[in-house]
Amino acid sequence: MAIRQVGRIMLTLSFMIMTGMVLSQSHAADLSVVEVRRNIQMSEQDAVYRDYYINAGSNAGLKKNMIVQVKRKQSLKDSTGTKNLGEIEIPVGELKILYVENQMAVAREARLLSREEYPVLEQTAIMIGDRIDIQAK
Repeated sequence: MAIRQVGRIMLTLSFMIMTGMVLSQSHAADLSVVEVRRNIQMSEQDAVYRDYYINAGSNAGLKKNMIVQVKRKQSLKDSTGTKNLGEIEIPVGELKILYVENQMAVAREARLLSREEYPVLEQTAIMIGDRIDIQAK
């Protein structure tokens, strides 16, 4: 009886470990902006810089001076707002990587994309939660 219980426990632990590994690998593949910081202007002549912190670095293939595309997932609902029609991923702009460590990178805005060629966004600036696509370029 005790051997059977140990076997069940071992099987359950193995399943939990494998599930955790799969979940962590799929989460690690999601590169996104996790923080936005801006310098404080001491005078009107001082330039304004916004740094975009990305939750991945050289371990995900990011390199200094690399240009990456920024996209935003947007949910679509029907006109009543009750039925979810799905999600689309809308290009927002591009970031230039300034600084890279193993698991973190810092970038600055290279350009925002014109809304003339892409769907309208409520917030046109790059923001926390936007996804990073390194294969777009």
